[in-house]
Order: sequence, then C-alpha cells, then structure tokens
Amino acid sequence: MDDKRLERLYDYTKFHIGIYLSAAGGLAALISTAADGTKTSYIRSLIGAPRALGVAFAFLVFAGVAGAIVATSAIESESYVEFSRTPQGAHGLKPFLGATWVRIEHACFWLSLVFLGIGVFSAPAVIKLLF
Repeated sequence: MDDKRLERLYDYTKFHIGIYLSAAGGLAALISTAADGTKTSYIRSLIGAPRALGVAFAFLVFAGVAGAIVATSAIESESYVEFSRTPQGAHGLKPFLGATWVRIEHACFWLSLVFLGIGVFSAPAVIKLLF
C-alpha cells in the first residue's frame, strides 16, 4: 500500500502557509491602523490589548517559517517516516526533527489565535457588545 501521508502533509502545509500570510497581512493592517492616532477611533476602540496583536503577529510569522521548513523538507524526503524522524531545517541548520517542526507550526498558529482573541476580546466596546 502506498503511503500518502507525505503528500498530504505537503498539500495541507501549503494551504496553511497561505492562511498564515493572509492572516498576517490583515493583522499587520489592523496593527498599523491602531498605531496611527489619526485613524478612526472606532477601530481603536475594538482593540483592548494592542501588544497582544503584536505577539499574535509574531506567532503567525513563526508558524509561517515552520510551515515553510515543513513544506520544503517534505519535498526533499523519500517518505513520511524519513521526514518525521530526520532533523530538518534551512540553510544547513537542522535543529529539530520533521515531526517537531509540524508541532511548532501548529502551536504557533494556535498561540497567535489566543493572542488575537486577547487583543480583541479584552476591548471594553467588544465586551459591552458581547455581554
């Protein structure tokens, strides 16, 4: 039976990278809008913790880097088992196993969502709207 896990890993990692880039672009626009005092106060009122948005952005960048390493390493590996159990990385630096890079990618994405939630759902205007 042909093991399709490596091919599926590559395909969903490409999808994830697209999401990370899109979300990071939107988040960067939101951060720059919030940072500019001349922009609408309505947007700024929807952000309770601006620093949390910066942390969310950083985690999205880390998720994208990890995803790029996963995708690149997947196409260079012969099998899913080889990918998972072999140190992977970029530019000759291979600090983690492939399976660890997958975990880093997912953890960074979910942490970015947590900090995005903190940044938005801690705003008094949002709390008032929800409760």
